[in-house]
This record gives sequence, structure tokens and C-alpha cells, in this order.
Amino acid sequence: MITKLVESNHYHIWTDALHTRQLARQTSNKWDRGTYVRCTLLTSWVCLEIACQDALDDESISHSFRRNLDAAISIKSLQPLDWGKGVWQKVTHIQELRKNVAHRFASETELFPDLEIADRAIKTVREAIIDIYQHSNKPNPEWVTDDFDEGWMTGVISMHGTGGPLSPYADNKEAIVVSYIYKGHEYIQSYLSPDADIDQPIENFFRPIGKPITAVHLSRDGEVLVEFVFDKEKIRGA
Repeated sequence: MITKLVESNHYHIWTDALHTRQLARQTSNKWDRGTYVRCTLLTSWVCLEIACQDALDDESISHSFRRNLDAAISIKSLQPLDWGKGVWQKVTHIQELRKNVAHRFASETELFPDLEIADRAIKTVREAIIDIYQHSNKPNPEWVTDDFDEGWMTGVISMHGTGGPLSPYADNKEAIVVSYIYKGHEYIQSYLSPDADIDQPIENFFRPIGKPITAVHLSRDGEVLVEFVFDKEKIRGA
């Protein structure tokens, strides 16, 4: 993934969950970690509820989750889920953790959950989303495989990216320069041979950097030959 194009509300919420999980990983403050882990648990669960509603065309599933999910599956004449093992047994455990946060007066231990709970919530919800779409004979949403968020972005980035100066064409005036726009500034990613075929998909030129970039340029001697521009409003962190 070169940059995240968040083109659905469902994916937007998933990026929220990935973001708070990464903040939980980065912080050294147990109070903040507890906040971020709980947010990850709650937000990832929302993603699962919406996925089940979408997969089964039933907006009532979020209420009395297990009962209504089973009912929606029965109405569709699909095989019942096995709550006693596998991913749906894991879902039951995540649901109990969520209830402790959302509906019960949590104990002090529950207010300072381990980072492992955030990791487990994301992993379990991802598996369950994939499973419910497959169970419903519908394609998975592509975004469910996204597992990356930068968290606290420092804005520190190499001017040339990795490998730019190492290219044998770096000093060739006729070289094709591959660059990207990040936070309003242009950075060189790499240099290609002067006769490189530029009529190819962007992925063939540009490797992922994990930054919310907004454009990619292929240029020669200051002249832009090809420009890929992403919708800034759809890129988290841009």
C-alpha cells in the first residue's frame, strides 16, 4: 500500500482502531496506554458490528449481538456459527472485555488493560470480519487486511528516501526522478534509467513508505512527466 485512500466510513473507523492500537504501543504512560487500549477495543468492536450488518443485510445486529446475529444467519438459511470454538469463541471473549468497558463499572485492573488486549482485539475482529463475509458468500472488504498506522507522526523523513542516492542514475541529468509529496514538501524516492518505461502502474515505480503522501511525480530535469495525485480528503494524516 503506497498511501491509504479511506474511501468508506467503515474503513475510516478501522483506521481509528489501528491508530489507537499504535498509540498504545508507543506510549510509556500507563494511563494513556489504558485509554488507547480501551479505545481500540471499543472501536474495533464497532467495525465488527457494522461488518455483520453489511454482510447479512440486517441493521439490527448491533443490539443483542449474538442473538440477532444468529437470527440473521438463520433468516438467510446459512449454517449457524460455532460459538464454542475458533474465531467466534474468540469473539465472545472480546465482547466480554468490551462489556467491561462499555456497560459495567470496571475494576482498576480493567482500567489499565495490557497492550496485548488491543493486539488481540484487532486480530480477532479482522478474522471475524473475514469469516462473516465468507459465511455470507460476499467478498471481504479490501481494507480489512490493513494492519499499519504510524501513530504519533514526527514528520522526520529522509530527503532522498532509502536507496535514492545509491542509484547508479543519481548523477545522470537525463535520469527519471521518482518523488512524492508529503506535508506539502517534495522528497526524492529514487532515480530510474533515462529510457525507463513510465507507462506502468504506480506500484511498479514506488515502494510503500508508510507516510500519508498526497502525490507521486516522475520527472526529468525538473519537468514533470507523470503525476499521480491522491484525494487529500481521503488520506488519513495528510
